[in-house]
Amino acid sequence: MAITDLTYFIDVVDKITNVASMSEDGTPIPPVSAADADITIGKSRLVNRLCESVPEIAVEDLLLGSQYWIAKGGISGLPPTDPVLHGEKLVEPAEMVPATKPFGVGLFTSTGVLGTQGMWRIYLDLNRDSTLHPRPWHVWSVVPRPGVVVREITSATEWVELVESYPVSTGELTYPDWSRIAEDVDAVHMTARAVAATQGLYFESRRGIVAPTYWGLESTLWLRWSFSDQSLVEVVD
Repeated sequence: MAITDLTYFIDVVDKITNVASMSEDGTPIPPVSAADADITIGKSRLVNRLCESVPEIAVEDLLLGSQYWIAKGGISGLPPTDPVLHGEKLVEPAEMVPATKPFGVGLFTSTGVLGTQGMWRIYLDLNRDSTLHPRPWHVWSVVPRPGVVVREITSATEWVELVESYPVSTGELTYPDWSRIAEDVDAVHMTARAVAATQGLYFESRRGIVAPTYWGLESTLWLRWSFSDQSLVEVVD
């Protein structure tokens, strides 16, 4: 049942692409309060089952001993990708376009549970024929060094608190300032419950309207190289 719930969670959240335009009459949905979002998600039977069966990805602190990073194959017409994980893979955030989930900086891992290599690997398996995720996939186990500082995000409230603590604005929207966050922590862990509570929503905050985020699944964004060891554990052709 737990594996089925993980798969169903990934499939459902993946379909949430633009909540702000989902009102029945086509008008934008106004920003919501983080507290209301948390109350709503607290009534989700699926999320509550995940909190009971796999709390280490749903609501608990990051399970440091079960982190996986996956390199995908190269996309046709683009330069080949480097499947080897090393320190130069991680680009630390500096001047960048504001984003709620940055790409091209940091390094994302997922937590392996129930014999899996994490939600990202499950997602890839569900979409294994997609041209966006070409094989081979090189799966790496990473071991964070002792004493890493991880900011835990387990709810919409904690997500908004992060943005309010490190705001950067562009236009009418506010985003997290990842370069400033990196000055204080090594990584940010977005739990499955937080993903469910925040996916695609605009939030009210003391710093203005928080832009919607689409983390999609439980994952950790490492903002600096923080690993004492890494090893290739599987190649999926």
